[in-house]
Amino acid sequence: MLNDRIRQLRESLGLSQTAFGSRLGVSRDVVNNLERGRVEIKEHIVKLICSEYHVSEDWLRTGSGPIYNEREAFSLDQFAREHGATQLELEIIKVYFELDPALRRAVMDHFKAHFAADPDEAEAEALKQEYLWQKRAAAGSSVSDGDAGVESTG
Repeated sequence: MLNDRIRQLRESLGLSQTAFGSRLGVSRDVVNNLERGRVEIKEHIVKLICSEYHVSEDWLRTGSGPIYNEREAFSLDQFAREHGATQLELEIIKVYFELDPALRRAVMDHFKAHFAADPDEAEAEALKQEYLWQKRAAAGSSVSDGDAGVESTG
């Protein structure tokens, strides 16, 4: 029955009635009444459960088929094409994500400093970063232009 499948879904997600209802915008009492079959389960509740928890409406109503709908996969290539990115822009984005996380942080810090509201603040931040990179290099880290401040782990 529909009420049993709602309870089964909630329990399989490891959620309390309160937590399950919270995501639906209803109280624990409403969820309790739905699961116990004390109230008629309205169409909008079925749709809301399916939408919020990515559940197959067919499974929720009848118990047949897979419980969950497959989520649509995100494609960076498709997203870039839809937003008019050139092949070069797409390659730059991909290369960025291939960078070591510490180097990505350094790149982001550089851009944050550059785009700061106060140009003098941006200049001061750039000088600070340059000083830190030089200090690391002097301390024996092998820092090259391509490493942009990431210390070598040897």
